[in-house]
Order: sequence, then C-alpha cells, then structure tokens
Amino acid sequence: MIIAQKTQLQGTPRDTSGPGWQSLRLLVHADGMGFSMTETKVLPGATLTLQYKHHIEACYCIKGHGRVTELDSGVSHDITPGVLYAPNAHERHEVRVDGPDPLHLICVFSPALQGDEMHGPDGSYAAP
Repeated sequence: MIIAQKTQLQGTPRDTSGPGWQSLRLLVHADGMGFSMTETKVLPGATLTLQYKHHIEACYCIKGHGRVTELDSGVSHDITPGVLYAPNAHERHEVRVDGPDPLHLICVFSPALQGDEMHGPDGSYAAP
C-alpha cells in the first residue's frame, strides 16, 4: 500500500513549479500504479497554454474559479469547485484563473508522470 503525505513530499523533487503554476506529484511512475496524481494550483493572473501530446489527463477542481478553452474550437468552459475537465483527445487548451485565488486542482495523468516534468515550449510534457 502506498501512503503519501503532502508535508513529506513538499520541498522534494516531486514539488515542482513553473510560470503560473505549482504542482505536488502525489503518485508518480516509480510508484507503479500506471497513472500519476497531482495536486496542482494555477496561480491568480496565470494563463497556461497546454497540450499533452503523450498523456491524457483529468483535472478535478476543489477550489477557485477559472476557465478552460479548447483552442481549436474556441469553446470555453467555466471551472469551479466540483467540475472535472479532461482533454481526452490531446486537445490544445488554455487554462486561465478568474479571480484572486488559485485554481486548485487534483489531476490524474496516464501514462504516469516521472514526477519532475516541466512543460515544454508547446505546453506538453516529453514522451515517457
């Protein structure tokens, strides 16, 4: 059984951040689950352009307010607590925070992240 305590992961290589975001990788590839789980915050004022070419993800909002826009179609969706979004076809998308608080998400990735990934110039992670 895997037990992951947030306070023990903070400040380790699993605690990553980049321009406009912070992500604590709770489960990673080395844990052997076949998927990874993160606690991610998109920071106030941030707009992230993303496309996970080698992964699929599902993000569940637990706090904050934001918007995800499907860039190819222009369709936008409000993201509030209790809303899940999942770009299941590797859609290019933009995540924007609407408000003074971070958009707080629990995210699942398949295949699993190594844990120290950073977004490339196109908004994706490298192939596993």
